[in-house]
Amino acid sequence: MENFELLKNALPKAFSDMEDFFSRTLCFGKDEFFIYYIRGHSAGDAINRFVIAPISQAYLHGEGENPIESIVTNSGFTAAKSFEEAKNALLSGNALLVFECMPKDAFGYICATRNETARPNIEPETENVVRGPHEGFNENAQQSEVLLRRRIKSERLKSEKMSLGTLTKTDVIIMYIDGIVNERALYILKKRLRTIRADALIDSGSVEMYISDGNHALYPTVGNSERPDKVAGKILEGRIAVIVDGSPVVLTVPYLFCEGFQVSEDYAKSSFFATFVRSLRFAAVLFALYLPALFTALVTHHMDFLPREMADYMASTREGMTVSLLWEVVTAFIIFEILREVGLRMPKAVGSAVGIVGSLILGESAVSAGIISPFVLIIVAFSAVCNFICAPYMNPNGLYRFAVLLVSGFTGIFGFFAFLTATLLAGCTKSSFGVPYFAPFAPISTDGLSDFLYMSPIWKQKKVPACVSGRSVNRTEER
Repeated sequence: MENFELLKNALPKAFSDMEDFFSRTLCFGKDEFFIYYIRGHSAGDAINRFVIAPISQAYLHGEGENPIESIVTNSGFTAAKSFEEAKNALLSGNALLVFECMPKDAFGYICATRNETARPNIEPETENVVRGPHEGFNENAQQSEVLLRRRIKSERLKSEKMSLGTLTKTDVIIMYIDGIVNERALYILKKRLRTIRADALIDSGSVEMYISDGNHALYPTVGNSERPDKVAGKILEGRIAVIVDGSPVVLTVPYLFCEGFQVSEDYAKSSFFATFVRSLRFAAVLFALYLPALFTALVTHHMDFLPREMADYMASTREGMTVSLLWEVVTAFIIFEILREVGLRMPKAVGSAVGIVGSLILGESAVSAGIISPFVLIIVAFSAVCNFICAPYMNPNGLYRFAVLLVSGFTGIFGFFAFLTATLLAGCTKSSFGVPYFAPFAPISTDGLSDFLYMSPIWKQKKVPACVSGRSVNRTEER
């Protein structure tokens, strides 16, 4: 009785300034039922079919004295244990049923009537494949969870749910396989999620920034994907998936540097071709990062290292140039980054056309004006194109490239190799949720190396990478 009066008075007061907060009253003789819900957030037809209709039919046939659990046919019909739980259920899109004869420990009954309409699970534009599933996650966390369960039909696939953000109360679901998951990474992830103190978490990107290793990490230590098959494959290797309601991007931890060179389509091809393509990706990233810096260091400070023919050609192409080679390369990269950003932010119908036309006009004009030489333009263009081959590192590679370019331009070949050595040492000391970032290369793991640049056939990969899961787990059963 006390809880009934509390809910009857406190709920309308708590939601008094919400025009979409509704309540319906059902009267059957002396019995009164109050149904509270938020219009649009709750599905009206579900309330009518699974709450109002069963109660009305029960009283019509003289069965109103039966327990409410045997009357209401809603599959998610549960009792709220506190006023705060009842309020949060309403804010999550559920309906709340309140009546006088409730048990003393019940603060209303939660009816799962959330409006689950969402966009179709279409293939994400950022991760297209020729051969493989053509579906992606959407913004509904429960549907994303179902997509993973369709691929991993095992009772060992566990899921835990928590609510983050004092205002948004965003649902976050973590999923992992018991017996394969890296227990240390799971403990670290839960600890970091529980320590998040924020009023709003709108997207998975916000969660990623809170749980990443290091306060100012340039390279990502948390993976992300919109493809269910890719996330399922990572879970099967001992990683943990983090689903954030309202975002189609699912996070995975721990994340290793080698994952940036792996594509889900590799596992649908010959191991020889997959190894060849991965080697191309790795070489392209090296060209994107170090070719402009090495070129600038050699031409600016060590022209004697170049063949005479090349040195003479470089000198002839730079006749009449008004800026130094270093700032010539920097200017070319800045122009390219501006054009890339314009192409991304413009409407799709005109973005690509603006980028192509702008590149042609500005490139030709810069060469004609003596700001950029043709040889530098070729180096910059090739490096910029190579940077797109590895999408997860596209943005951090751009910043790193500027840093190594400036160091090499001012200090020469010595600064170039010193910067490279410092970078490798820093990478070797970096970790992602307790797992070395450069694994399986540093430290070396034989299980992991079979799926790094070289990809052995699927039937030969008999063990889960120990560098990820932290344990020795067989993929296949011995017969």
